[in-house]
Amino acid sequence: MAYAEQDPWLVRAARNYARPAKALRQQIPLRLFVIAMVCAAIGLAPRFSFMMPWALACLAAQGLQALALRAFDGNPHRWVLACLGADFLLAVAFGWLAVPLWRTGLPAGAAGGALLLAGSVMTALMGAKGSRLAFAVTATPHLGYLFASPILAGNHEDVGVKAFLIGSGLMVLVTSLVFGWSRQTLLAEREARAAAEIRREQAVAADAAKSAFVAMVSHELRTPLSAILAGAGEIARGTGGQAKAKADLIADAGVMMRALLNDLLDLSKIEAGRMSVELIDFSPRTVICDTLRFWRAEARDKGLALRFTGGRHLPRWIKGDPVRLRQVLNNLLSNAIKFTPEGRVCVALTMAARTEGGLVLTLAVTDTGPGLGPEQLARLFTAYDQLGADTARTFGGTGLGLAISRDLSRLMGGDLTAESAEGSGARFVLTLPAPAGEEPPTPEPLDASADGFSDATAVLVVDDHEINRRTLAQVLEAFGLAVTLAPDGETALLLAGETRFDAILMDVNMPGLDGLDTTRRLRAEGRNRATPVIAVTGAVTDGDIAACRAAGMQDFVEKPFEVTALYAVLVRVLGGEEAA
Repeated sequence: MAYAEQDPWLVRAARNYARPAKALRQQIPLRLFVIAMVCAAIGLAPRFSFMMPWALACLAAQGLQALALRAFDGNPHRWVLACLGADFLLAVAFGWLAVPLWRTGLPAGAAGGALLLAGSVMTALMGAKGSRLAFAVTATPHLGYLFASPILAGNHEDVGVKAFLIGSGLMVLVTSLVFGWSRQTLLAEREARAAAEIRREQAVAADAAKSAFVAMVSHELRTPLSAILAGAGEIARGTGGQAKAKADLIADAGVMMRALLNDLLDLSKIEAGRMSVELIDFSPRTVICDTLRFWRAEARDKGLALRFTGGRHLPRWIKGDPVRLRQVLNNLLSNAIKFTPEGRVCVALTMAARTEGGLVLTLAVTDTGPGLGPEQLARLFTAYDQLGADTARTFGGTGLGLAISRDLSRLMGGDLTAESAEGSGARFVLTLPAPAGEEPPTPEPLDASADGFSDATAVLVVDDHEINRRTLAQVLEAFGLAVTLAPDGETALLLAGETRFDAILMDVNMPGLDGLDTTRRLRAEGRNRATPVIAVTGAVTDGDIAACRAAGMQDFVEKPFEVTALYAVLVRVLGGEEAA
């Protein structure tokens, strides 16, 4: 290996020989077959006594080549010369058969020898894989035999031999031209593959960078957004009149910001292949009716009729992902109401049996809006495309909703399609498999106090961002809880070593000691080994939640959190009573 490193020629030779070595290894069975067939066809009569020595010489040379190729795989630089030598020896042994065939004096013998050499040259051409060195080593002996065979056979005075030699020269020329053309083609193909691989790696790197950027922006945006939503909620509950209206406006703006942020995160997960859907038992009637009820007021305010038909065909329970179904239906209703200036929005439901068993749920959302032209329909499910600048200015949004909805529909095993004619409204059809489900068990009610928690309940808030700590402190203190703040995992461990807390709210993504590792250390020893830990995180996929539970966390609150959601989690964890 040291010698190879000191000899650049050997390094280049080994690198260029790698592809021919693979091709030559694949040709071994073919070559053994040809040797056997030639021996069977010519036979071992006294006139052809040269067949046995030729076959043995070919088999011995083939064995040496096979051993050299095997050694080449383990140490290419050291064994490349041995491989080239074995290739040359095999070509000499294999092509030698042409000489005694010419000497038989039979026309068929001369023709057979010529065909054998021509076939060997073609095989060498295919096995060289564009390597000049490999081609020269494997083809030169056969081309040499083309000229030498008739001369060695003593037929150099024959006019036909002269014509054969001229033809052999033409074959050498054509073979050289074909090799040059094939070499250029192979090199161009390799360069194209290398460029495509570089582009693929760059695309993967760009996707990773984009995902990391989106995750970072998400984490940073969720922090102030949590404060906005929590602060607006507190103001709205404590005031009335114009102040309450302004607080509600702030909260609505925060919810809109959160929806846009969630769209960006969903698209990033889908593009990275990390989006997953659930398969749980749920009531489709509840999901669909709750979603329609949510949008009915907005439709009424705009003067639109919101109609629903086919609900009586709904089964009580099916298996699927109710959250993603609600997300897709929300998007379709939002768009239909947004783009319909007058008239109505209709939701029609049908159920049909699949050929392979089970049911298919079909939801068609139809509006009486301006409709879509063929060009708009072709771009409808393209991310970030809002069908024109006027759409973005007039209606806002990111242009991600329909692209995400179709991807989610396909992840759930269905599809989302659209049909429309300009001036006659649009119709979106969502189809989903609806396997039969079972009614889930009713959860046991919690003994939660309606007016808050005990004043003696102590909570530790661990978050690296000051705004998050202050926001959580204000909300928790409004619940009547005693709050202690920690800016990082190390400080949290020190405080937990001195004080027994009833609950710990733990930020997951923190520099240094993150929330998962902090929780693992809490569970290892100390006063708070059994204290409930609530993850406060913006990452709430199944994998993220599983990681939190594996670290020892009991529950989670999604950033940016809503006060009601935080209260519900605390009720679940504390039960509204002082922890023992």
